[in-house]
Amino acid sequence: MKSLPLKYRPQQIENLIGQEFITTTLKNALTTNRIAPAYLFAGPRGTGKTSTARILAKSLNCLSVEQPTVEPCGECSSCRSIERSNSIDVTEIDAASHNGVDNARELVELSHLAPSQVRYKIFIIDEAHGLTNAAQNALLKLIEEPPAKTIFILCTTELHKVLPTIVSRCQLFNFKSLSQTAVVKHLGRIATTEKIDITPEAIDAIAKSSLGSLRDSLQLLSQLQVLQQQITLDVVVEAVGGISPQELWKLMVNIIKEDVLNVLLIARNLIQTGKSPELILKDLLSTHRDLLLIKATQKDCKSLILSNLEYAKLRQLANKADRHGIERNLEQLQKREQQLRFSINNAVWLETCLLNMMNATRTETKDSHADRQSPAKTAKSTVSLGELWTRIVNSTKSSNQKMLSHANLIGFDRELNFAVLAVEPKYVAKFQNHTTCLSRIISQSLKQQQPIKIIIEEKQ
Repeated sequence: MKSLPLKYRPQQIENLIGQEFITTTLKNALTTNRIAPAYLFAGPRGTGKTSTARILAKSLNCLSVEQPTVEPCGECSSCRSIERSNSIDVTEIDAASHNGVDNARELVELSHLAPSQVRYKIFIIDEAHGLTNAAQNALLKLIEEPPAKTIFILCTTELHKVLPTIVSRCQLFNFKSLSQTAVVKHLGRIATTEKIDITPEAIDAIAKSSLGSLRDSLQLLSQLQVLQQQITLDVVVEAVGGISPQELWKLMVNIIKEDVLNVLLIARNLIQTGKSPELILKDLLSTHRDLLLIKATQKDCKSLILSNLEYAKLRQLANKADRHGIERNLEQLQKREQQLRFSINNAVWLETCLLNMMNATRTETKDSHADRQSPAKTAKSTVSLGELWTRIVNSTKSSNQKMLSHANLIGFDRELNFAVLAVEPKYVAKFQNHTTCLSRIISQSLKQQQPIKIIIEEKQ
């Protein structure tokens, strides 16, 4: 039994999904017999590049008609051999594993052989960006002026790695990521045909997770089909390793309420149940983005929502949240994204990010209240952090004072027992390696019984 990506692979040009410009151009080229010597198909994965290359090869070499056609029969020996990737005259090459100069020279030699059974000898070079610069240079003249009845079709997901001289010698077709609407419609049709029991919310979630790749969507649907049960939103979220709508709702409610303890407990529980900090941060980013979108418009923007939360629940959260608070949280989440991606202790960075989100909200609330009461009082509050840091620096030995002079205290919460230091960029790594020593110095100076948690930030 074929998997869904293979079973529903397009077999004719008009079957391509979401690539209207390419469909029209290729159909007109075949109809008027204006065939280029070389084509370059570029775009994200799963958008139909290799499938289009095979369809074009079948259209050019279909034996059921006397000339190229937009509707290859799929039944003749040429069409069947191209579909099975064993045609004598249509050669598919994986440039990722055949990327050297010797491979390019071998290709040059093969191209001079006339087609044996069909009209054109066709070379489909997949992942063309994998060719070395030397190999691409070896193919330059061949691609520009190939032997008669020889056509090259190059496919790549990284156009910038293909030499400009190669690009200039090909007809370039840019395949775009599919819209969520197009993917949802296609998945819906397939689910109906295959009699798959799946909810509309689950189809939306599959389309969102694929990021415009139809193949990835079909692959996930094929995987979930094996479960032989109703495919719901929760099932899809579990399959992709994301946070369930219920867990995400609970986390967001506590973030809006600024319940620090519960937020950290929920985050810790999610990590312990196998959810990666990167996925948690990704879901928080998309949810805060949706909240900001809802805040910015009074109209129904359901079609633009990225989060797995229901639109009605997002509206509830948006009504309770402050726009400036949402923007601050987004800033914190984006700031920590790189640290989570490359840190060996990303769970700690996620907790630090959540703490900073809470602290920024409370600090601004206090400052705003102070502004309304007395501007002078706010100024005094701002100065007190500097005075506090001066006291800490002066209380330690001179050898430590030199290092501490490269930092400033920008945040301190005695109740939650943490301090935030802004450090000069070139000293950040050094401070991060000595957080235990810093915690001891600050705790002793401020007479804190519990060790203070140190959060290091780079000075802007």
